[in-house]
Amino acid sequence: MQEKIYDADIYLRLSKEDGDKEESDSIAHQEAMLREFVESMPNIRLHKVRKDDGYSGVDFNRPDFINMIDDIKAGKVNCVIVKDFSRFGRNYIEAGKYIQVLFPKAGIRFIAVNDSYDSEKEQGYTSNIIVPFKNMVNDAYSADLSVKVRSHLDIKRKKGDFVGAFAVYGYTKDPENNNRLIIDDFSADVVKDIYVMKLEGMSALGIAERLNERGILSPMEYKRYLGSRFSTSFKLNPSAKWQAVTVARILKNEVYTGVLEQGKRVSPNYKIRKRDNVPKEKWVRVENAHAVIIDRPMFETVQELLKQDTRASSKNEAVKPLSGVILCADCGAAMVHKTNTNNGKRYGYYVCSGHRANKESCSTHMISTAACETAVLVAVKTRTAAILDIEKIADSADAFVYSQGNVRRLTAQLEAKQEELRRNNDFRLSLYESYGEGVISREDFISFKANYDVKVAEAEAAISVIKEEIERAAASERQNHGWTSVFKNYMDSEILTRKMVVELLTRVAVHEKGRLTVDFRYSYEFELMKGAA
Repeated sequence: MQEKIYDADIYLRLSKEDGDKEESDSIAHQEAMLREFVESMPNIRLHKVRKDDGYSGVDFNRPDFINMIDDIKAGKVNCVIVKDFSRFGRNYIEAGKYIQVLFPKAGIRFIAVNDSYDSEKEQGYTSNIIVPFKNMVNDAYSADLSVKVRSHLDIKRKKGDFVGAFAVYGYTKDPENNNRLIIDDFSADVVKDIYVMKLEGMSALGIAERLNERGILSPMEYKRYLGSRFSTSFKLNPSAKWQAVTVARILKNEVYTGVLEQGKRVSPNYKIRKRDNVPKEKWVRVENAHAVIIDRPMFETVQELLKQDTRASSKNEAVKPLSGVILCADCGAAMVHKTNTNNGKRYGYYVCSGHRANKESCSTHMISTAACETAVLVAVKTRTAAILDIEKIADSADAFVYSQGNVRRLTAQLEAKQEELRRNNDFRLSLYESYGEGVISREDFISFKANYDVKVAEAEAAISVIKEEIERAAASERQNHGWTSVFKNYMDSEILTRKMVVELLTRVAVHEKGRLTVDFRYSYEFELMKGAA
């Protein structure tokens, strides 16, 4: 009887994710070993060598594994050879399905060399136990490794280490520390431009179009330019362009302020690759994790801007300066901007949207765009002039800062505690005189002195704490005092800009007959400043 000839595929797999040892389990080592094995088997001829380098054994959706299965179905292969069961897979259920069900039904010979398993040979009862047992061990190893990896990554996240595969646009990984983000000068400048354009009133779509006009590479294309191994199924065009959603994502990403938020998505377990979103309260958030590209005031201003109505017409990429800020003083509805033509001249005006929807609910509250913006600009200049006058009255910025309530309260506490320390020290010194003169006994002296020693130590510790609090409060108030410079930036402005409105105003209310009420940011600080002057 002629011996059956087998057409075999050698299957090789390696994954650091599975904890595989690179030297002993390397693809080259596996291939050399299995080629030598095939050469020693006269009834086996090599069809192809299949390699899945960098693919986990838990998931069987591997490119060359799938190609091998396709050739098996096409009748080109009837033997599969692996170094051991773990190279074939680490998923107990899937591995068992192939080795003990699908392969035997299809007449496929399966050989795991190091595990001394050959399906052609009579395995018997022992094989029926050993094969699933080894697959279970490999599966359990993956489960245990997955828990350890997750725990390790969680610790790194809480330490402020970056554990992502790719650095976010604007940053790159530190060559000396792969878990630390450092600024990438070129892309960071693009991020800054995006924020400036937003402050100037441009829509996300308008910003994207401007960047495309400039020929700026999108984040995806920039990664490719830098040589990153990066691909996505969402890339439809030959060269991915900037999109409004990409710009919006950058404008909302707190990472540019030095904050690292990680753990936003997670897979249910080591066998499922699909990742689910994690509630925001469970994200790992670390502040001051890396260098800042966008300072906190600018970031917060942009977030306020994004909350407002910033819709732009298709003919104009810039929004109106008062868009999202101006509303009806009576019904609270937004004032909408309209245009009209009179005697060949085009002019704009604001009208109450509540009145337009239901004329009985409110009156028009109509005001021309020019008159409204001029009045708001005058209000800004008046507030700025008042700030300058108040600052002239104050002796100095430091004198003003230290006169504020929080520092004043802490200073009073410090003085009281220092007086308490002085009294206790005096009492302690008087004990020596009383003991020397025989007024008190030695036992009383020791007891009283121990009592005053404790009081003196407590007072000294409290004084130290209060002094630190005063320094922190003073530093905080100096920083808060910087709000005046925001107004000073617009001292010489002759037109109302979107950036000015976003940074200085919270609301412009339109009353009947065109009267306005302007609500400013930093109103509380302004009132404190007036009271201290």
